Order: sequence, then C-alpha cells, then structure tokens
Amino acid sequence: MSKLEREESSDDVMMQRALLEVIRQNSRLLDELQAARRREDDLIDRVMQLEEKLRRHYSIGTNTSSKYLSTSTTEVQEDIQTIKSEPETQADDEPLVEWNRVPHYEIIVNGKTKCEGFVANNSCVCFIQPDVVKRAKLHPYKVNPPARFKFFGSNEQVIVAEAVMVPIQIGNYSAKYPMFVYNVRSEIILGANWLHNERVHWEVDFMLVGPRKIRLNPKPPIMIKESDPRASMLDGPVIIERLT
Repeated sequence: MSKLEREESSDDVMMQRALLEVIRQNSRLLDELQAARRREDDLIDRVMQLEEKLRRHYSIGTNTSSKYLSTSTTEVQEDIQTIKSEPETQADDEPLVEWNRVPHYEIIVNGKTKCEGFVANNSCVCFIQPDVVKRAKLHPYKVNPPARFKFFGSNEQVIVAEAVMVPIQIGNYSAKYPMFVYNVRSEIILGANWLHNERVHWEVDFMLVGPRKIRLNPKPPIMIKESDPRASMLDGPVIIERLT
C-alpha cells in the first residue's frame, strides 16, 4: 500500500470516528429531548388537574360549578343520612354500687393542698404520705433514733426516719399536728394519739372535735361500677403498732 493510500485510509478512520461521535451526541440529545417532552406532558396534566380542582372549589364556570355544588350537597346529605342510620352506641347501663371503704375526710394541708384521709383508732400515731409533704412544701425533720412500727398483716418491721409538723384543716377545725412520713394506705391517717389529744368523739358517719365539739362530716360516698374490682374488696382495718 502506497503512502497516499495509507493517508487516505487513516483519514477515513478518523472520519468514521468523528461520525460515530456525532451520532452518539445526537442520540443523547434526542433522549434528553424526549425526557423533557415527557416532563412537559406530566406538567400539563398536573396543571389541568389543578385547574379542574380550582374550577370546582372556587366556582369557576357557572353551569358546571352549580352542578358540582349540587352534587356535593347531595353527597353531604347522603353522608349525614348514613351517620344517622348507624346504630347508636348503647348507653352504659351497668348498675352502680357504693364503694365500701372507711369514711374519708377532705383535709387541707398547709392552707392550700387538698388531700383526703381517714381516722384509724387502731393506728397508734398519725401518718402522712411523702407526696403530700412535697406538694404542701412542708419541711420534715429526722427522727433519731428512727421509729419502728409493725403493720397489721405483716411480720416485717417498718422503720420510719422522718416526721413533720402538719398544719391541717378539716371543715371548721384547724390545728398543727406531728405526723410520721411514710407511704401508708391513705394520704393522711389520723391515729389514736390525735383522737385522744384532740378529745374527739368519733362515730362512723361524723366526729366531734375539741372542747367546742366541732362537727366534721366525711366526704360523700363514691359510687363505682358493679364490675369495678374495688366493689368486691373490703376495706380492712388499719392496725399500726409502734415498737420503739
């Protein structure tokens, strides 16, 4: 092959490569153009959907909007009728029973904190729960040595290391009284020492306190459902014996 033929052959190869590159570029441009057209079609469809929604919601077009509003009203009325035709939930007609617990009194601690408590003549002293102490912002003090108690139904000794002076108000009666701080069954338990020192005449449904015989009435009974577990529970006696 002559030199001229070799040069022409080389030129042909270069031309073919250039042509192939142009074809590839055109192919990419065509693909991009088609993708752009698909996006355009999607945008047009979306715009048409939005226009349809706007036309319906903002009453664009008198005849069509009136028809749409009429249809919407009919659908709403049908929904209302459907709701009305649904069976109503039957009222809870379960009978109520009185919660059989010892009478509780509303007690105001430190002039503002409401809680409840009961009288336990078999508890040697008075108790108050730590939560009430915290809510009433009382300041307990350490008992040294700690007091030891025995609770009815338990063979274990309970050690109480704190006590607090508690301003209480029950109805027209008010006083300050020391109480041990412990998680007992009620927020406050008024024990035998309080009954004795305040000369309380205590009955099940009322009590007379002090030399002026201030009458204090317990809170009204609480009614609970017959299926409530508390309905079958008896409020047992509170017997707390101080050991030391």
